[in-house]
Amino acid sequence: MIVYTKYKFSGEVSYSRFIELEEIKDRKYSCLGQMTRVTIRGGKTYAGFADEPYLSGKGNCLTLKWYDIDYDTFRLRSSNMVTIFIPLDIIIGIESILYSNPRWGHPPINEFIFSDTLRQRLMELHDKNDSSKKNN
Repeated sequence: MIVYTKYKFSGEVSYSRFIELEEIKDRKYSCLGQMTRVTIRGGKTYAGFADEPYLSGKGNCLTLKWYDIDYDTFRLRSSNMVTIFIPLDIIIGIESILYSNPRWGHPPINEFIFSDTLRQRLMELHDKNDSSKKNN
């Protein structure tokens, strides 16, 4: 069984439940496009924007994508993306943040963070850019 948790962008849990591996394959619980954190056996975690499960004859994987980000500006450096394939049979937890896709107006940041932390980092970037403009 896998623990599947969806958060609101504020960090509040929207819902959490145990799901079966087959429910991921059947796309009953989709986190497509959302910032997702996957925990595997042993406790290691991976975070990225979820893509549809990759189902092939060789194995079944959950796929996460990373944007090529400039973290000083929170802008894309290129259209290149990294894809991470995580075998479904080693996953013990999936967490996703609702409305976290850049299409909803959020920066394409490759980190599993909630609105308060993101807002703080964006304000720090704004203040840094504002003070550098004043110094010029």
